Amino acid sequence: MAEKITSIRIEEELWKKAKILAVKRGIVLKNLVEELLSSEVEADELTKSLSFSQQLMDDLRDARTKGKVPFVISSRKSSVELIKEGRGY
Repeated sequence: MAEKITSIRIEEELWKKAKILAVKRGIVLKNLVEELLSSEVEADELTKSLSFSQQLMDDLRDARTKGKVPFVISSRKSSVELIKEGRGY
């Protein structure tokens, strides 16, 4: 697959933490960013096939906007993996 060269502005402290996380996982930062972006895109595509009320989605987005964590996944698996297993709802 072709690669896109781009630049983005990211909060310095977040960038440092991401670099540390990549080192902990034994991967380069590029791979971490790609992994996280892929997970988000895949999760978005999966949620389109699930039936959630618009009110629920609005409430969850509102909570996140206010800095609250609307729910916590207590699993070593990603949210995408849990949804694929049918455990994400």
